[in-house]
Amino acid sequence: MTQSRVVVRIHPGCSDGDPLHVPKQGGHYTRLDPPILYMEKIAEQWMNARREARPGIRYILDALPYGYTLWQRPRPSDPRHVDKYLFGHPQQKYYDSPNRFYPHFEHLMENGGSSIGCQCKLCAGSAGVLPRSLSNSVRGVGSSCSSSSQSTTTRVPKSTVVTQLEKARRGRTSAASATTTAAPAVQARVTAQAHSTKGSPKLIGVGVDTARVDEEGTPDVYRNLIDKLHRHKTVDEILEEPLSADWRAEQMLLPKMLQNLQQQNQWIPRVGEIVLYLHDLPSGVDIMRHENTGEYQMYDEESEDFLGTPEWEAGLVGEVPAEALAVADLHRSDSDSSVIYSGFRIEPLPNPNEANKSLSKRYKYVSCRQIRPFVLWKELLEQVPQKQWHPTVVNALTLSSTLSLMGKYRFRGTWPNAIVYCHGIHLGSELLVVGDSVRLLPSASKMQTRCTEIMVIKTIRLKWSNLDAASNNDYDEGRPYNTETFIYGSAYSSDPAALNKAYMSDENAEPPKAAAAYGKWYPLHPTSKELAVPFTRIAGRLYDRDAMSFWLNSDPDDRPSLDHGREGLLEARAFARNNDERISKEPGATWYWGDNRAEALNLQTVNGVDVTKYQDERDPQAMRKNIKVLNGAGKAKGTTPRSAAPATFGDSSLRRFMAPSTVTLPERVRGSSMSDNATTSSSMKAGKKRPHVINLSDEENAIRQSTRIVSESASASTKKKARVTVVVKGK
Repeated sequence: MTQSRVVVRIHPGCSDGDPLHVPKQGGHYTRLDPPILYMEKIAEQWMNARREARPGIRYILDALPYGYTLWQRPRPSDPRHVDKYLFGHPQQKYYDSPNRFYPHFEHLMENGGSSIGCQCKLCAGSAGVLPRSLSNSVRGVGSSCSSSSQSTTTRVPKSTVVTQLEKARRGRTSAASATTTAAPAVQARVTAQAHSTKGSPKLIGVGVDTARVDEEGTPDVYRNLIDKLHRHKTVDEILEEPLSADWRAEQMLLPKMLQNLQQQNQWIPRVGEIVLYLHDLPSGVDIMRHENTGEYQMYDEESEDFLGTPEWEAGLVGEVPAEALAVADLHRSDSDSSVIYSGFRIEPLPNPNEANKSLSKRYKYVSCRQIRPFVLWKELLEQVPQKQWHPTVVNALTLSSTLSLMGKYRFRGTWPNAIVYCHGIHLGSELLVVGDSVRLLPSASKMQTRCTEIMVIKTIRLKWSNLDAASNNDYDEGRPYNTETFIYGSAYSSDPAALNKAYMSDENAEPPKAAAAYGKWYPLHPTSKELAVPFTRIAGRLYDRDAMSFWLNSDPDDRPSLDHGREGLLEARAFARNNDERISKEPGATWYWGDNRAEALNLQTVNGVDVTKYQDERDPQAMRKNIKVLNGAGKAKGTTPRSAAPATFGDSSLRRFMAPSTVTLPERVRGSSMSDNATTSSSMKAGKKRPHVINLSDEENAIRQSTRIVSESASASTKKKARVTVVVKGK
């Protein structure tokens, strides 16, 4: 009798897989698709580990994490036998059995796709764990470490103060602390071993190497990595800053933040975004488009009267509701809970050109029905004379040509070029992260005049080039290296003329996220390739069509198109170039590049607390000292900490505003000028002499020249990496 088989769905977006990591050509490999062996074995182990397996039931995953592919080849010594290998690991290594892959898979599922702290054999080397056979497997909860020399796998309880992070990747292990405190956000697998380090060399990682430090005395991991790349010529490492309290706090919060963003609808405002909002909107009153004038006015449904023009303000989203939202909530006037819990905290946006930032403190909690994406400012205010606009709207327009990168997690390079992979980018008013569907501005080379193309973001890359020609002193006036920011992903078009049957496959048959209601989509390239575009061609997130219909009060037979907001976006960027003094004072500059969101928006406070350089009570030296004490490394100066434990140093340093990279992380990568091909001369240190501006003398020309399709055979410096870990600057 055939056993029934149950499909087990993996957590969406939880992957660090590199789809470009495949066998080299000529190696006699053939791909196994679908990878049934791994899908069945991993599903069985996962269900047993979760104690959800039932007797007589077979399980199979709906898919492996994105980027992982199974290949086989005849064994050289005996061609009658075939060996199977799973490719896709971010370190360009392969798994030779489901048993070896399972610890990595489980870690990805539990940590939102982040592999920091993973104890599998590939991530942790000889210190990695290998699951026991299923019949003997035991899932410990807070078990103590063994005193023998044999490794045992333990599960660190959520109350453990010292979360074991990336240490095992370099082959070091430690026992979990028994001290309890507030629960860390991310669990991690650890391998407990008897300590036998006598005589072992002291390894100095780039995250603890004090040869290069920033202005706060924290090891400058980016400059250290560039120096290492110069010495070794090829480097591929996970970015870690174990002596930075801010970085450690980020590791606790960012995976959960990214996971939430991947699961929620794209129309929902995000922390750190600039939005339009109404201070008050009475129950029973909606925003409707006047059928005669085309103006958006307040409309009383009961009396069926228009009540006049609403006063839209522009503000920064500081907090978002914990409860899940649906499009139906946009139509709901009343809520069962207080707006403090069900609404968004919005802080009015101060003038970036003025020193007085007190406007930020006049925050307001509002419901989602009172908020509109700032990209729709032209549609909502086109009929309103500019002299009647609220001052914050002009402030927001002034900030439309700003950008900052969020969550730098991986450094890969071949001298003299390098790439830093990021989880997100603040572009103008919006926060974009890996996995988002975004609209692309029309391509002049294709004679496009309207938005017809979208992209699902796979990687966000900060590229450094010509490092050999640049000065190695980030504070002098020597030549800086070139920097460019590109977005990689899967691209689609709504134009039937773009149909190419050769690009169609089962892998791209489903419409992209938030795109289904806009009609049919046609892939612009094979699934084995990606489109790479400069950040300037991104028009913003693709909002769910039902939400757009509500915001624009569209008729059922005239629903919003992809093109809504495009004209306003381009006008806003042009306005910013002429009115943001940080840009206008630099000849040829068109963008302002901030180290974090708060700097890009020139803010002093977020959610009522001081940020970055305005934080008088900040003491980085004391933080580092406490970190070393927690790590047991106070006397082992210069050695890599045995853990990257998140520590609590008081609310003044670990801000709540973590998601948009806004606050207290030491200032790192600074941009200066950007050339016509979306490149910028960059300096590493906190801006001493080089300005944070980007020159784009001809944006459309840059877009046309820099947009390209990238294939699997791309060089190592441009290989796709779909991995997800996070670094946030702030709180």
